[in-house]
Amino acid sequence: MPKESFEQFVKRQKEKLEKAEKMVEGVKEEWKEKIEEFEMVEKSVKELKRLWEKNEGEARKKEKLSETFSFFLSLPLPKIPPFLLEKVSNNFLKEFDWEKFEGREDLDEDLGFFLSAFLNKNIENYVSSHKKKGIKEENIKPIEVYLKVKELPVRLNNLGYQNPKKLHLVIEGNLGGGTGMEMKGGKIIVEGNCRHNTGNSMRDGEIIVKGDCGPATGQWMRGGKIIVEGDCGEGTTEGMDGGELDIKGDVKSFAESTFFSCNKGTIIWKGIKIWENGKWTKRGRGYWEGGAIPIAKGV
Repeated sequence: MPKESFEQFVKRQKEKLEKAEKMVEGVKEEWKEKIEEFEMVEKSVKELKRLWEKNEGEARKKEKLSETFSFFLSLPLPKIPPFLLEKVSNNFLKEFDWEKFEGREDLDEDLGFFLSAFLNKNIENYVSSHKKKGIKEENIKPIEVYLKVKELPVRLNNLGYQNPKKLHLVIEGNLGGGTGMEMKGGKIIVEGNCRHNTGNSMRDGEIIVKGDCGPATGQWMRGGKIIVEGDCGEGTTEGMDGGELDIKGDVKSFAESTFFSCNKGTIIWKGIKIWENGKWTKRGRGYWEGGAIPIAKGV
């Protein structure tokens, strides 16, 4: 093997040094980004906590659910990159002063609205910024947000209120009532149970509940799809007139109004389509006439 010349040796060492310097710069840039991200998350969580404490009293005065949500939506909620929504939301719930607001009336309800407003507003900004660049809405990638609610002292109500098309929520734990109420699109997956009014008045999108749902699942449903892998409570699908409800488990009772001809939706129960486009299916009618479908009269 030929002996390396002094010039070749110097050149090789210089190349090593340049490579090392690039690596150091890369590490510096990476740490700079991480520090900036950490600071943005910390600042956003602090601002959310401040906005909640400053405005929760005013929110409590609102009589209608829509008024509470609109009020929170009107606040100067932090605007952050969509990839930080999950971290900020979870840190906010983790650092929330639960002791301070213990016993506050409708805490579970208003906090669900507050968090939904924060998520919705940021998704709206995300979609708007892409449209300004000439990107069509159908080509905009949905944002996935995993929320950890297992350890919370309350079960949040109204999470996913008016959920937008480009927001996919995955909930690790149980929720309260009104999950996905007035949902506009997107997806909500609940890896647990829900209480009453899941998908109330939803218009589009998909809700998947891995556990059970309480009373009035799919109430006033207009569109979209709800899949319940467990059981449903009484008054299921009261006032439903569109969309699809797929229940894998038992139903305590369907609302009588479910089976009025004005309900153009689809109902699948235990793998069998029993109702579609304003009328019983053949198998559904057979079950109904045989008394196998629990119906709550007057509901």
